[in-house]
Amino acid sequence: MADVPTIRTLAKIAGVSSATVSLALRNHPRIRPQVRERIQQIAKEAGYRPNPIVSHLIAQVRASRRASYQSTLGAVFTTKDPGHLEVPTFKEWIAACEARAFQLGYGFDKFILLQSGISPQRLIKILDARGIKGLFKLGPFVRGAIPPEFDVIWERSATIVLGARPIRPALSAVMNDQFSTVGQAMEEVTRLGYERVGLVINAKIDDIVEHRFLGGFLAAQNRLQSAHQLPAHSFDQDDRQSFQNWVKQHRPDVILTLHPQIREWLAAMKLKAPDDIGLVHLDLTEVLKGWAGMRQNNEQIGIAAVDMLVGQLHRNEIGSPPFQKCMFIEGTWVMGESVRSQSGEKESAKKKKARAKE
Repeated sequence: MADVPTIRTLAKIAGVSSATVSLALRNHPRIRPQVRERIQQIAKEAGYRPNPIVSHLIAQVRASRRASYQSTLGAVFTTKDPGHLEVPTFKEWIAACEARAFQLGYGFDKFILLQSGISPQRLIKILDARGIKGLFKLGPFVRGAIPPEFDVIWERSATIVLGARPIRPALSAVMNDQFSTVGQAMEEVTRLGYERVGLVINAKIDDIVEHRFLGGFLAAQNRLQSAHQLPAHSFDQDDRQSFQNWVKQHRPDVILTLHPQIREWLAAMKLKAPDDIGLVHLDLTEVLKGWAGMRQNNEQIGIAAVDMLVGQLHRNEIGSPPFQKCMFIEGTWVMGESVRSQSGEKESAKKKKARAKE
C-alpha cells in the first residue's frame, strides 16, 4: 500500500515550503489564488487527506487554551424601522452572538445602516479599518431577496444570516425550524385535549420564512379529523374585525400565533384564556408572561451562528458560498397559564348533555 502523502511530501512536489502548503490547503488569503489552486490540485491528485485524529487532538488543545483576542465580528442591521431593533427575538440573537464571540476570543460590533445613515460603501471602509471580515446579517427582507445595494458588503465578508434563509444572495443562515415548531405545538395541544386548532400568522412574516409556519400547520392537520381542520387566518394588526369574524365562523378551541394582541381582541369577545379558549405563542421570549408556547431557542441560534461564522473565517470562505448552508434549531415546548387540560372540560360537557336528556 502506498504511503499517504504528507504536507512535507506535497511541498516537495510543488516546490514550495511546508508552511505555504498548509496555508494553501486552508484557503489562506496570504497565498495567491493561482498558487492555492495549484497546490490544492496537487494534493487532490496525490490523494492527500488530513489526519482526523491529529486534527481532533489539535482542536482539543486549542479548546483547552484560554481564548485570546482573534479579531472582531460585526452584526449588520439593514432596517429603516427602529422598532425592529427592540424585537425581543433580535435582542436574544445578538446577546447570544456577542457572548459566544467573546468566549471564542472575538470582539463584537453592531452597525445600523439605514437608521444611522451609513451607506454600504461607508460601512466597508469602517470594516476594513477595524479588520472585520465576519458578519451577521439581521433585518427584514422581502420574498427571499436582500436589497442588492448591500451586495458589496457580503462580497467582501464571510456572512451568516440570522432568522431566515435568503434566496438572493444565497448566503448561509441559522434559524429556528418553524415547520417543526408548529408541529410540536400541535402535538402538545392535542395531547392536552384540544381538537379545533387554529393558526393566526402574519402573511409577510410567514413569507420571509418560506411559509414554514403555515406548512407545519397544514402538515400537522393531517392527523386531525377533517371536521377539525380549520383554515389559518392571516393576521393584520389593523383589522381586528376580520380576526373576530374568523373566530366566530370557525370556533377554534386553541389558537397558535406570533401575535399577543389577539388576547385583547378575544377579551373584547368575552373569551378568556384558558377558560374559554387556549392560546399558544410560537416564539416565547422572556418578555411574554402568562403564555404557553414554543421557545425557539434563540440563544442556541446565536451560538450556532457564531460557530458557523468562525468556521467560515478559518476556511477563508468569503462572499456567497457555492452551496448555501442552512442550520435549523429545534424549538422547545413550555407549558403556561394560557392553556390547560381539556379532559375535565369534556367530561363536564358530557354530563351536562346527559342531564339535558333526562
